[in-house]
Amino acid sequence: MNGEMKVGICTFTDGRKRVADMLREDCFRFQRSIANWLRDEGYEVVEAKEVIWNYATAKSEGARLRDEGCDVVIFNFCVWSFPDFTVQTAQQLNVPILLLGNINPSYPGWVAFFASAGALDEIGRLYGRALGDISDRRVQDAIRNFIERHNPDRRKRGVDAAKKLFGLRYGEFDGPSMGMYTGHIDQSQWMREIGIHVHHCSQLTLARKMKQIADERVEAGLKWLEENCKAIHYDGKTLTPGINGTLARQVRLYLAIKDYCNEEGIDFCGLTGQLDFTEWEEGCTMDLPEALLNDFVDWEEDPKRIIICATECDSNGALTMQLLHNLTNTPVLFADLRHYHEDLDIYDLCNSGEHAPWFAKRSSNWRENWREVELYPAPAMYFPCGGASVKFFAEPADVVTFARITRKSGKMRMHIFTGKFIRFSPEQDEDLARQTTFEWPHAFARFDVPMETIAKEFSCNHIHAAVGDLVGELVAACEYLGIEPIVLS
Repeated sequence: MNGEMKVGICTFTDGRKRVADMLREDCFRFQRSIANWLRDEGYEVVEAKEVIWNYATAKSEGARLRDEGCDVVIFNFCVWSFPDFTVQTAQQLNVPILLLGNINPSYPGWVAFFASAGALDEIGRLYGRALGDISDRRVQDAIRNFIERHNPDRRKRGVDAAKKLFGLRYGEFDGPSMGMYTGHIDQSQWMREIGIHVHHCSQLTLARKMKQIADERVEAGLKWLEENCKAIHYDGKTLTPGINGTLARQVRLYLAIKDYCNEEGIDFCGLTGQLDFTEWEEGCTMDLPEALLNDFVDWEEDPKRIIICATECDSNGALTMQLLHNLTNTPVLFADLRHYHEDLDIYDLCNSGEHAPWFAKRSSNWRENWREVELYPAPAMYFPCGGASVKFFAEPADVVTFARITRKSGKMRMHIFTGKFIRFSPEQDEDLARQTTFEWPHAFARFDVPMETIAKEFSCNHIHAAVGDLVGELVAACEYLGIEPIVLS
């Protein structure tokens, strides 16, 4: 795979010719060292023929690397250089750029590195950073990760996923719940920047449509759940059976939402849930309808269309999920960052509903997934309306990509990082679940990012995930859409 990628490298130096001439060989020595490491890694390398020291060399070397068809270009800093040369070289390139600052304390190469980073920030040009000696494994990992995540095939997949957002219709059922600003959106911004139409609808419409759902469809749903779930823990109060029971209300609401989305051409949606339906005595807990919408099967369709759905009408969450779905064509996780178990270095990603049962086994045979699902009475403290919570544990996965779109002063950004899903013994899983909310679904995650970084950088209670390393694809998608990608490590 490495041999299919072509990596360019150019080196910057002082803009005074006498100084540039004096440092020329030293600059080439650092450039050769990096180029040799890249070749040992299996990449095809294109080296700049001249050290960039003025506008003419910035233009000519940048153009040469462009014309050679480089997939990624490394900007090498080992001595002081003028930051405007960095900008002028970048203007010649339309591929990802990585700034590399070498260890060379005799000369202010790091000064040039940071000054050039600031210059690219000033003009809004995205880039990556690696700081340290090429023999340092951490530096090697940073370079390798940057190059691999900017593989042309991955970038194309990311851009294609971003383009699929154009023309979609998002169903905003009422609005963000319980004062969560991170779910707020500007509907015109979505149309202007992404091409998504936001179709607003009151949940009263869903309540009306529930009354129009035929009992036969509801009875079929109840029978399907009773046959395929691991267990349904009816308690005769919060979770009740029969066509007039609380579980039937959830089935009826699900069918009303599915029908409405099909009738109105809604591609993905957000449901307020709390504090409307859940406080209303004729309402119901949204957990089961949301889980079914996000899954790929129900009793009427096998397979059915996955309708990405965000609880609490978290529209930025729904957008994150839809982009991940465009990349994977699978269900996407929606969860709270509920609790961090420091002794185990795991996060309990837990939330009332929302986890598609597909995550239980991630099997194409839906029966295997649903065989892990238990329906428990929803916690009455939160959901006095009654109904079922959907409980299971997410199947382990070695590589998972976590992401979340938020806004800062109205401008969209996406935090991105990787990790994994893990499981313990059945007894320990149950014990951990009882430390949060036992009745809800749980995904135990270990992040490839320190907890301190999450605490400092992450700006939302909700988090989303898809299986696989999708960092490169998400970065490309964000760049195409004008969303700032923030890759945490």
